[in-house]
Amino acid sequence: MKNHIDVSVIIPAFNAAATIGSLVNKLLCETRVSVELIVVDDGSTDDTAGVIRQIQDERLLLIGQPNQGVYAARNAALAIHRGEWVVFLDADDDIADGFIEKRWQAATAAQADVAIFNGWHSGAEHRRKAIHRKQPCGETLSGHEWIRHCVIHREWPHYLWLQMVRSSYIRQHSLRFQAGKSHKDILWTVHLAASNGRFRIVDVKDYIYISNTASITHRPDYYDVRAVSYVEVIAEIVRLAELEQHKKIRVFLYRHALVEARHFLGLYRNRVQDKSGVKARFKADVSFGRLFRGISSFSDVFFFIKVVGKLF
Repeated sequence: MKNHIDVSVIIPAFNAAATIGSLVNKLLCETRVSVELIVVDDGSTDDTAGVIRQIQDERLLLIGQPNQGVYAARNAALAIHRGEWVVFLDADDDIADGFIEKRWQAATAAQADVAIFNGWHSGAEHRRKAIHRKQPCGETLSGHEWIRHCVIHREWPHYLWLQMVRSSYIRQHSLRFQAGKSHKDILWTVHLAASNGRFRIVDVKDYIYISNTASITHRPDYYDVRAVSYVEVIAEIVRLAELEQHKKIRVFLYRHALVEARHFLGLYRNRVQDKSGVKARFKADVSFGRLFRGISSFSDVFFFIKVVGKLF
């Protein structure tokens, strides 16, 4: 493997034998950029590891670990990656031709710390829709400016596979994924932006997100896990808002926490089974007084009254 690596591609994989080979081979077709491809087999019970071992390429590295979830898998890869840039992909999605090279060129030309791209969501009957529509495409902003934009326009594109991140930026700010099974993409992206680097927004739709009905997010027993994860996300965003270095974006972080509370409440009312347990967790971890500071409209007032009524 070459000493200098331009891009490290990190793919956590759990029971992805049916899709991982196609994605890996497509990535390895790129030869104009120096890449390393790190696949983390997160305790698969199918032949995911076998599929990867059949692909002979010095740029490909397979890591095996007991099942700990995608965030632990990404942390394991981050700990050993060597690339100047990092891209996170999902094992069951698809990419455009020349994906890595085009992203690398755009991020490098912009001298960015983080480049945010676009993509397609592939839904029923193969219909596609853009992942985001309200981003300041073609602009370069500070992380704090990007937070303001996302909150004001109520569009928070936190999906990891939209991002290309400079490795030195990750190390400088000691960024890593928090443990859990859900929604830690949100916290990673909040921390990424709160560190206030140079963000470049690029309207290139180079990624195809494919809904996987076999994934954990479609299991009935997942909703309680998801609700608790929302609580953790809300509590952490509120904590970040309290830090002195975030004083200028404090109100925007509070507003974002309130938006995530809306998502939580919808899930809590309609899907959660252990309502008393989840309610207790919310009341213990989230300050209603801090959440109140995120109110910016009459709609927020009505929502806040509703959430207090439901949880108190």
